[in-house]
Amino acid sequence: MKRTVTLIFSLLLLLPPVRAQEPVPFLQLVGRVLDGATGKPLHYASVNLSGTNVSNVTNTEGVFALKVSDTTPSTLLVTISHLGYATSTLKVSDFQGFDLDKPLEIRLHPISLTLDPALIRAYDPKELMLAALYRIKQNYPDEHVGMTAFYREMVRKGNVKYLTMNEAVIDIDKAPYTGFQNDRVGIYKGRGSQNYDSSDTLFIKYQGGVTTILEIDQAKNPFANVYLSEIQNYYDFTMEGVKYLDDRMFYVVAFNQKPNPDLILMRGRAYIDSESLACGRVELNMNVEGRPEAVNIFILKKPQDMRFEVESAEYIINYKPTDGKWYYDYARMEVKFLTRKKRSLFRNHYTVMSEIAVTDHLPEPRKIEGEARMRFRDQLTEKVSAFTDTNFWEGYNVIEPDAQIEAIIRRIVRQLKKHNLE
Repeated sequence: MKRTVTLIFSLLLLLPPVRAQEPVPFLQLVGRVLDGATGKPLHYASVNLSGTNVSNVTNTEGVFALKVSDTTPSTLLVTISHLGYATSTLKVSDFQGFDLDKPLEIRLHPISLTLDPALIRAYDPKELMLAALYRIKQNYPDEHVGMTAFYREMVRKGNVKYLTMNEAVIDIDKAPYTGFQNDRVGIYKGRGSQNYDSSDTLFIKYQGGVTTILEIDQAKNPFANVYLSEIQNYYDFTMEGVKYLDDRMFYVVAFNQKPNPDLILMRGRAYIDSESLACGRVELNMNVEGRPEAVNIFILKKPQDMRFEVESAEYIINYKPTDGKWYYDYARMEVKFLTRKKRSLFRNHYTVMSEIAVTDHLPEPRKIEGEARMRFRDQLTEKVSAFTDTNFWEGYNVIEPDAQIEAIIRRIVRQLKKHNLE
């Protein structure tokens, strides 16, 4: 008989309504971004079609795919940027003749710092981090923002077997950063699949994934809710220099929790915009290594005859500046743990991953009520079937766990344009 494990993560696009229409012919711009010095793929590089909100990030192989209208001018510029590298600018016409089987190779070259290293070291990293946190109200939206995003979550056993896969187009009512209101999220379209057989003795349920990936918004819930006035009592800060992204300079501040046997906090780095002092990117790892009690943070229910160990918990959050404000744009969570039956030498490794990419913003709030609204106690696996629509997914009828999220988003945008969202 299968035993159930429920995972609970306590840590810590919308296009205007249009009438159904025929598919819009499109061009696909495909490239692979590499380090100009080493030739290694650059993942999470930003790709943007100038003058539009069409943008994506590269996958772990450095590959991206942008789908644009076939009426897009061939001279329109595509910018490719990555922290620490000089931005590259290409024309739409430069991508002609390239596809996913043969992507255009784009090499970004590391930027040599022109600033005096002594000047960089002169900054107090703690004060810089505190300044960024105290400017959240000025740098992030002070009113509700409507968003549409593509979300996916997966549970994998070992390196290859996907046990559950869910994906959804979701509506978000992003609460202001000036108060204590919670974000609201609802499912517009969704689907999922499960892949269990007799060899799987654990039935893993992922609770609260859609809501949790919004809760890791570090501009809203920084440092796992440690009071700003007490941050220096829990964390040490160091200055790592500067990086460049989209021709903006970011101070890189690394942080790690002070030795404390009673707390499991985080380590990572924050990228602070040199002009606005907004955090444009935060990379986090929870300090779970060698801490057996970390299981209690992530796993709500587990069989009595099983032992669990959390191996790692990693998070990435990106923000995007628009008209003087920084908006939640992309986030990824990945938690790895292993299981072992009592008095057994055999272990199984599992990975739980969720990812979200915002595809559009609305100038007004989103009203999300009723069955469509997701709450922390909900499991997408159990809710998603009510929002399955084969007409919406059409030819894109198979969940692809290893597909580039940017390629998926382009398909989603096309489908949203075809369906009335009212």
